[in-house]
Amino acid sequence: MTHLCSSCKQIIVNNSLRKSCGSCQQIFCSKCLYQRIAVPKLNYQMQEVCTPCYHSIGTQMMLQKPPKGFTQRLEQQQPQQQQVRMPVNQIDPETKALEERLQKLRMDFPSSSSTTAAAAGGVANTPDDLLRQMNDELSIQNNDQNALADRLRILHETMPAATPDTVILPKPKEEVADDDEDEEFPWCTVCNDNATKRCLDCDELFCESCVKKIHRQSSYKNHQLESYKPSAKAKKKYNY
Repeated sequence: MTHLCSSCKQIIVNNSLRKSCGSCQQIFCSKCLYQRIAVPKLNYQMQEVCTPCYHSIGTQMMLQKPPKGFTQRLEQQQPQQQQVRMPVNQIDPETKALEERLQKLRMDFPSSSSTTAAAAGGVANTPDDLLRQMNDELSIQNNDQNALADRLRILHETMPAATPDTVILPKPKEEVADDDEDEEFPWCTVCNDNATKRCLDCDELFCESCVKKIHRQSSYKNHQLESYKPSAKAKKKYNY
């Protein structure tokens, strides 16, 4: 007997590729049925469901009232971002420094009356003024580069030559392992309450209530469970 996939409408010839949604029980092929979620009407058993059921159940679980202290945990994980606002009238430091250098250059090398007037007003009114300002900026940059080259030349002439005995290389910093990336949340996978059990087969954390609901079924009874206790650092960090 052949079946038709409810999603892609392709005929499922091989029965091994035919799957049934754990929520709506419709028939799907293996390509369209691959997402897993805890189904509330099946006592929160982990089932493979179709995409509409996956989004519907996920939305339903998001609209549920979170457990006590869960909102506080989330707020503790979000660092408070302090917004630094610059005053409206404050000038950028780089722009201010450039203006001071131009003003000093104008005082050292006085130019024509039109340039002086433009400098007093702070605005270049003619193309000639713009060219003069551009030349002033270029001359400042060239003077700085020449001064830096002279300093480097003097430094090389006065300092002794570097040898393996005189050069001390910095020691490499020890890499500190970042355990925060691998640290897991000590909460139940289903209800986000404090986890007390770990299922080795599901590889998930559960609270006492959810582990009983899910593992009471025959298909989950053979799963191996172990007690779970978070580290002292995780307890303090996540308000366990």
